Amino acid sequence: CRRAMPESVAKVLAALPFALETSQAEVQGPVVKVKYEALGESNPLGYVDRLGFDGYAVTWADESKGMAELEALQARGVELISTLYTYRSIARALPTVSGDDGMKKKMYAASFEVLHPHISRIKALMYFKDEVVTQFCNNMALLVPQDARKRNDDVRIPCEGLQLALISALDVVVLLDSLKDTKACLNNDFSTYKRAFAAVRGDVPNAERIQQENNLLHPFLAHKQKLLTELKSAVQKVAGYDEVLTA
Repeated sequence: CRRAMPESVAKVLAALPFALETSQAEVQGPVVKVKYEALGESNPLGYVDRLGFDGYAVTWADESKGMAELEALQARGVELISTLYTYRSIARALPTVSGDDGMKKKMYAASFEVLHPHISRIKALMYFKDEVVTQFCNNMALLVPQDARKRNDDVRIPCEGLQLALISALDVVVLLDSLKDTKACLNNDFSTYKRAFAAVRGDVPNAERIQQENNLLHPFLAHKQKLLTELKSAVQKVAGYDEVLTA
């Protein structure tokens, strides 16, 4: 509510030959505050504004698409890092299989049911490896022609944002490899999982697909630095990769 005006002030205002209050319209409207926040490391919208310039010769249009892809890939990699870091052995908590054939099959079936979702997460890491190698090489190839033209064109330079996105993706790969190689429980759980699957394979839906995935997962877990090794081999097949790495 409005505060009451002192009586002396009211008398003075009443004696004035003109009115202080006016009903004249405001010439300028209210000022709206604009909040701006600069995010240098990532773009939460995935650079979707680039879609409005399709068909135009926009500088770094392909690079911005690659940055969005790599940032999404990095976010998934961080989730896998958390999964591996917090992973604990499941096989050690399972009871030893014993008894007659019927009891053994029931115990193997229970072990398979317990281990399957955890082994599926490890398989997600294996498929992530294929995706990150493909995305890394495809986006690295975008820097090669730019780097080659840099000597003749001082304006056209490599996209720094794409370079940073590649470095961030590489950092995720290094962390995933290190965690995978230091977690001996991954191999132990997978060995127990394979034994349980072999005992109940006839009762498992999509058994052929699971067997194929197991055949791929075994060498993936057995070899050290599997992600870095395949990434290095794929990068060396990119024409002009050495110029990008030495830029």
